[in-house]
Amino acid sequence: MKKNAKTDLIIDTALHILRHEGDYGVTMRKVANEAGMTLSNVQYYFKNKDELLKAMADRYFKSCLDDMRKMDPISNLENPSNELHSLLESFLSHGLKLTQMCRIFREYWAISTRNEVINQHIKFYYEEMALILADKLRPISHSDSNVSRAVSIFIPFVEGYSITAQAMPERIDSISKIMTEVILNLLTDEHE
Repeated sequence: MKKNAKTDLIIDTALHILRHEGDYGVTMRKVANEAGMTLSNVQYYFKNKDELLKAMADRYFKSCLDDMRKMDPISNLENPSNELHSLLESFLSHGLKLTQMCRIFREYWAISTRNEVINQHIKFYYEEMALILADKLRPISHSDSNVSRAVSIFIPFVEGYSITAQAMPERIDSISKIMTEVILNLLTDEHE
């Protein structure tokens, strides 16, 4: 793929369609029409829908991971609970809002069930997310295996919570306190 203003326009247009109409709304012809381009011009940059979906995922996932990288690691080693609680609550509350990011992730989750290219992109995204989150939690952890366990609970819980939270009987503040205790116990457990 050649990177330029046209590829950005194509990706922006396709993300807009994905956000508002879902995967089935994203066709090469529709992207071309809404971008004010010909189909052959779009296909010059992205030979098919899979290539376009991959480029969209690359850009979107990179942006999300870059935002995570900017977060500070937990630094209060004496009383890490407050920082961990804030980190967890920010993840949970972000997922609770039906943001553009959440809409796009939900679409990509659905696409990944029938598209191996996107499935691999999502796998890579979560592997990267796990590494970044591990770096944020490592300063308060007893061991790397504790970090691994904490990350393996943290990420799936947050992702699942983003879908189910509105139907749960407990509020986010209560859940984030409980999960803070769980994650902190996993991180500081001295028995491996």
